[in-house]
Amino acid sequence: MKKIILGILFIVGFSSVTFSQEDAVNWQTDYEKAVKIAKKEKKPLLVFFTGSDWCGPCKMLTEDFFDSKKFKKLADENFIIYEADFPRNKDLITQKQRKNNYYLSTLYNVNSFPTIVVIDRNGNELGRKKSYNLMRDTSYHFNFLTNVLKDQM
Repeated sequence: MKKIILGILFIVGFSSVTFSQEDAVNWQTDYEKAVKIAKKEKKPLLVFFTGSDWCGPCKMLTEDFFDSKKFKKLADENFIIYEADFPRNKDLITQKQRKNNYYLSTLYNVNSFPTIVVIDRNGNELGRKKSYNLMRDTSYHFNFLTNVLKDQM
């Protein structure tokens, strides 16, 4: 009986991991590759500036907005996405990522987290959205992305 219960728990646990991976957003981890994909697919590049291991509002925005099915659908259809992370734990990103992220923060004058910058495939800024509210209302962020896309048409 224990083997049956353990087997069922294993299958349920494995299934939930599989389903959550299917719902995950496809973040690019290499900036140069993200730019190449954006040019090839003729999509804007969404860059999320975050402090993933220390920034409370960044964590909430990730949970409420970036991890949502609505964002995944919007991103899959319309954006190439790159996370410019500035973690306190330096082991979370590579030296190359750290260099690229610093370059991007300087280039787009980002000095607070979270910040979303959308750029066209040529590197021109299309828009930005800073911060996240404690009410955890993602409508501002969805409206921002919708407006950026409208301006592209």
